This record gives sequence, structure tokens and C-alpha cells, in this order.
Amino acid sequence: MPDRDQNPDETPDETPVENPAEPSDSTDTKSAEATGEPKAKEPAEEPAATGLPDARAARRRLAGAFLHPGRGQLVAAVLLFAVGLAGVMQVKSNQSDEGFSTARRTDLVQLLDGLNTESRRLEDEIADLERTRSTLQSGASSQRVARQEAQKRIDALGILAGTVPAQGPGIRVTINDPQDKLTAAELLDGIEELRDAGAEVIEINGKVRVVASSWFGSGPDGLVVDGTTLTRPVTIAAIGDQHSLQTGLTFRGGFADKVKANAGADLAFESVDQLRITSLHSPPGHQYAQPTATKSPR
Repeated sequence: MPDRDQNPDETPDETPVENPAEPSDSTDTKSAEATGEPKAKEPAEEPAATGLPDARAARRRLAGAFLHPGRGQLVAAVLLFAVGLAGVMQVKSNQSDEGFSTARRTDLVQLLDGLNTESRRLEDEIADLERTRSTLQSGASSQRVARQEAQKRIDALGILAGTVPAQGPGIRVTINDPQDKLTAAELLDGIEELRDAGAEVIEINGKVRVVASSWFGSGPDGLVVDGTTLTRPVTIAAIGDQHSLQTGLTFRGGFADKVKANAGADLAFESVDQLRITSLHSPPGHQYAQPTATKSPR
């Protein structure tokens, strides 16, 4: 039965209905207060970090460390440099000793004997020069001593130039090369080994005087030295310490081993107490070089 006070023309007020799926904040707050639980704090917003100021600061600190190093950095740099230098020197020392570490004991003894002989020869020469200087400075017969020294110098230069005969102890080496395979380069190696061993005068086949300007080559008829064709077998005469000269040719891997391996040749040695070399070298005239006048020292 309808209410008498209600107007049929009026419509009832519409009450908003909340969405049960989305509870409001006020409802959550009231329910939290009713249950006595503390309200959960919302996480604070983190500021956006670009990283640019930190990178610039790091670069400035690095540049400052390079431009203005501290005492500790300097000490560390010196220590690292010393360690690196010691390492480099050790490596170089090991590399330089590799050739001797693989040599036989007899080869090392022979090399040492050669060095001792050369050292004694240089010491005798130094002592002779010192005696000459003392005699010239004393003033006693200075002109006679000066003439003698000048003649000795002329003789020494003549021996080196190959313009005067020479004699003394030495060896004679015969290279037996039945297949004629000995090359000019191998022969030159043998001459160089004799020079390194202290040979003062060298002659080949009794007719070619070897000097600093001598050249070695090959011709249609065989080996050629200073324009002279050599006959086989090749014979080398050298004046010097006999033991050192023979050792200079026979050490392992030296001239004797090379010609035997490459040419199938053998070496025969003969020690001569008084070896005489008579072949002479005719030096060519100089086309361009001329001596210059020098002022005598006051």
C-alpha cells in the first residue's frame, strides 16, 4: 500500500554507488585505524642520477694525479723503472751468452788462449812504446832514438802494406779440395779467421800477398785473388802465434768444418819456426786521394 505522504510525481534521489573493486583511501585508512595496524609508508621517490658530475670529478682527480704526483707515486715509479731496467739487462746478458753456453770446453779453452796471447802482445807493445817515450823525453841521444823509431814505423807499415818481405814463426795450411768446390767466399772466411787469430802476414800459394785491399773472386779457370788465378791445392802461409792460428781455423763450426761440409775438403797444418814470406804487393796509385800538409806540433 503506497505511502500517503509520498508524491507520485517525485523521483527518489539517486545515491552514488562505489566500485567495490577500487577501495578508496579513506576506507583503507579507517580500516587500518580500526584494526590498530600502522599505516604502511609509501616508498620515497629516488632522484634521477645522471652520473656526469661524478665522471668529471674522476677525470679531474686523474689529471691532478698525473700533473702533481705524490711522493708515494714517485717512489713507485722509480722502483718500477729499476725493475724494468734490470729485466732488460738480464735478457740481453742471456742472449749474449747463448753462443758460449753451447760451445764445447775445448773450444772455450782455445778461445781463451787466443785472447791471452793477444793480450800479452798488446801489453808488450804498450811497454815498448812507454820505453820509447821515456827515452825521447830524457833528451839523451834523442835524434838517434827518433831515427830508430821512424825506421821501425816504416818497417811496420811496410809489412802491413805488403811492400817488404817478412819472416817469423807461423803455420802453413794446405786445403785439399779434390772436387774443386772451394768458393771464394769460403776462402775469404778462412783469411778473416786467421786475421782474427792474430796473423800479421798472410800469403797464398807463395805468390799472392794478402793485404787490406785484397779482393777474392771466381774466374773461368778457378779462384782469383787480386787478379791472380790460384792453382789447386790452395796453400795459405801465415805468420803469428802458431797455436792461436791453428785454433782459429779448427774450432767447432769454423773454417775447417765449413769447407769439409760444403766442399768435402780437408785441411793439413804445418808449424814452421821461421816462416819466410817473400811475395810483395804492388799498391796501385791513388787517383783522387792526396796527402795533406800537416803542421808539426809545438
